[in-house]
Amino acid sequence: MSEGPLLLGIDIGGTGTKAGVFDLDGALIGSGYGEYQMISTVPGQAEHDAELWWQATVKAVRASLQGVDPAHIKAIGVGCTNGLIAVDDQGKPIRPAIMLWDQRALPEVERIKERLGAETVFSITGNPLAPGAYSLPTLLWLKHHEPQSYEAAHKLMVPGGYLVARLTGEFTIDHSRASTTLLFDIRKRRWHTPFLNGLDIDETKLPRPVACDEVVGTITAEAAKLTGLAPGTPVVGGCMDTIGASLGTGVLDEGQCFIIMGTAARVAGPVKADRFDKRFMNCTHLSTDCWQYIGAINGVGSTLRWVRDNFGHQEQQEAERSAENVYDLITAQAADSPPGSKGLLFLPYLAGERTPIWDPYARGVFFGVTLGHNRGDVFNSVLEGAAFAIRHVVELLEQDMGLTINDLHIGGAAASSRVWNQIIANVVNKRVVSLTQSHTEVLGAALLAGVGLGLYGDYREAVAKTVVTGATFEPDYDAHQTYSKLFPMYKQLYQDTKHHFHQLVKLDLPQGWVRKGGQ
Repeated sequence: MSEGPLLLGIDIGGTGTKAGVFDLDGALIGSGYGEYQMISTVPGQAEHDAELWWQATVKAVRASLQGVDPAHIKAIGVGCTNGLIAVDDQGKPIRPAIMLWDQRALPEVERIKERLGAETVFSITGNPLAPGAYSLPTLLWLKHHEPQSYEAAHKLMVPGGYLVARLTGEFTIDHSRASTTLLFDIRKRRWHTPFLNGLDIDETKLPRPVACDEVVGTITAEAAKLTGLAPGTPVVGGCMDTIGASLGTGVLDEGQCFIIMGTAARVAGPVKADRFDKRFMNCTHLSTDCWQYIGAINGVGSTLRWVRDNFGHQEQQEAERSAENVYDLITAQAADSPPGSKGLLFLPYLAGERTPIWDPYARGVFFGVTLGHNRGDVFNSVLEGAAFAIRHVVELLEQDMGLTINDLHIGGAAASSRVWNQIIANVVNKRVVSLTQSHTEVLGAALLAGVGLGLYGDYREAVAKTVVTGATFEPDYDAHQTYSKLFPMYKQLYQDTKHHFHQLVKLDLPQGWVRKGGQ
């Protein structure tokens, strides 16, 4: 049992909640995980039962505390994915959370354009108008389509703030996640009152914006009883998962770039000047003179999980028999396929796409299928499709934003996949550095708490003491040449098919089928 001061990091992700207890040198002392399922019964809609987030958090935290004296945990930080949760005055959800992949609020984007103007929104928030990725359209959808839920809501929260409220009873939103609401002045770091007035949004329903490392409350007696944490343990405001990842990967300087391969992927890094590109999500960083660009790619971990759930039954059964990781079994088959998957291209737009095309109607495409393709080729094309999406974003950073990217630090679930890391290195033609700490965002959330409590002098000290790099993958010249032949086709394929995506939506096809007559 560790006798020194410890930090607890928690991250609410797209498929589960992770918790990790770390010492001040970044060593993982204990960890836990709780999984939940996305609710998506109608195409274009994606919800989570936020009460299951809390249950998963309780499970994950209790597991992480095995063999740990809770009194040694000096502070807690929380990271999160994006979504909108309407809660009552006890912090409990009054309806399912509407998640970032949800596209139902698309018509509200037009309403915002008419009332505020797209350029005005961008000039204040540093972000483009879009549903799902940003909370404002979803908030307006709730206000106009479920007025009873809107009126009943004590606060309209994001996942991290929701969890902080369940732990402390305080209703807050950290500056980084507030940046993705389209209601927050990204430079002045406060709610933008003219937008609230223009859209008739009650500011009292919004949580209090706080700095990521600000201590906002302490663990309540009720939360302590459920989680096993010590009552009175400080909790900081927390951060969006990408800011946690910036810390957990050690990327703090302009020109550095990291990729988190989770349910969605984020290609991100800091910039000093407030020059914002509409094709990227942008948010506050940890220092007041720095911002973070985020190339958000929807179909990465979620796509591979879709492959696992729908076509990987054979691999799942083998994993159960052998205790191997099911994703390792899938990627091992992909490794037997040559670069380019024998001419099979995959557009990874199963949940629409954000950076760089920002098309909620986009759909996944397998292109070039022949009788000569096998399961390994299909699996490989899925991995390559994600890598092409990353290359698309890196190309914009270098050609349009003038950044020089020398290598890519990769964290998240894919950081341990040698197959996928090598594919990314070959496609992007950059050195890929994997992070040995698979709990990248969880570590980042913990470091946030450590800085907030003064256990580190600053973020650079925290990173220097805790972040350790792992394997390095150099690009293969021949494989890169093959991918460079296919990459223009990958980009053009979307341009050639995008009008069909809109047509599919307009067809309003049945999404379920019941055979008549018992046949």
